[in-house]
Amino acid sequence: MNNLGEGSALARKVIKYGGIGIVALMVGRLVIGGAISYYKKLNPPPPPPPDVKFGKLPKLIFPEKPTVPLAYRLETRTGTLPTNLPNQFTVFFMPIKKPNLLAYDMAKAVANRLNFIQEPKKLTERNYRWDSNSPVPSSFTIDIITGAFVMNRKWQDDPSYLTPTIFYNESQAVDRIYNLLSRVELLPEDIKTGTYTVQNLKAENGQIVSAVSLSQSQFVQVNLYRKSVDETPVVSPRAERGLISGILALQREDDRQFVQLDYNYFPVDMQTSAVYPLITVGEAWKRMQSNGGYIVAVKPETKEVTVREITLAYYDAEQPQQFMQPVYVFRGDSDFVGYVPALADEWVE
Repeated sequence: MNNLGEGSALARKVIKYGGIGIVALMVGRLVIGGAISYYKKLNPPPPPPPDVKFGKLPKLIFPEKPTVPLAYRLETRTGTLPTNLPNQFTVFFMPIKKPNLLAYDMAKAVANRLNFIQEPKKLTERNYRWDSNSPVPSSFTIDIITGAFVMNRKWQDDPSYLTPTIFYNESQAVDRIYNLLSRVELLPEDIKTGTYTVQNLKAENGQIVSAVSLSQSQFVQVNLYRKSVDETPVVSPRAERGLISGILALQREDDRQFVQLDYNYFPVDMQTSAVYPLITVGEAWKRMQSNGGYIVAVKPETKEVTVREITLAYYDAEQPQQFMQPVYVFRGDSDFVGYVPALADEWVE
């Protein structure tokens, strides 16, 4: 009996301390795992080196503008250049359309859907212009290879355009351009889900200029921008318009509403990419200071700019650029915006 009691007590101790040991192992595993995860969070492993699979890339194309000599001061939130920007970045392939037998027919279909139905004038091997006299003298000019086009209506020939017959809030104006682009089958998903701006405009001496408020407006301009690429914002070369931009007259009749439409959209192949090294933010800042950047916008007569923010973004050019590349974006006082190409020099030709 004694032996039996001693055996039972021993079994209970084994179960008790065994359970404690199992719990200790489980807790220890959780603690150690958490510590490892925390360490990795604070000390992430370095990313793989750039693969530069596309080889050397072409230089980014910026619109030609007169050089604006400016003096620069840096006053960011931290008082210094940012330290959290990456030293390498993903570049995406942008397939460029090539001449094909259907290019003219596709361009003609777009012209017809916009009510330009007369025979076009051949301006060059790839540029054609359709003309119309309804509701006012109008033109539609397209590059049949890239699909980029401009539609203009000579609203100055009809004084009734200066008397609004309808007003739009922002969402209504955007819906109008979305509907038009859908009708001509030219509303890509990354534009539909992208961002937009709306500006109030008025006529002044035969030109369309900015208006202070909707009550003073005779036109509104809608600018459409591509949604973020790989969670990075996309910027365009002009402050006053997007790559897709439409000016609507505040007229009730559908055929009188759009007096201008600029379309410069080129698709991005999100499945084809490569990683490239960048110049440092310090080097980009030096280039901006030495007039080596592209100035998108700044108030007239500005002599000195205080830069408040420096970020990285993808650049969306007005002509096919084959690859979507990053730029350093400088923003500051006096409505200043400037870009410096971000790729390391040895990978640009």
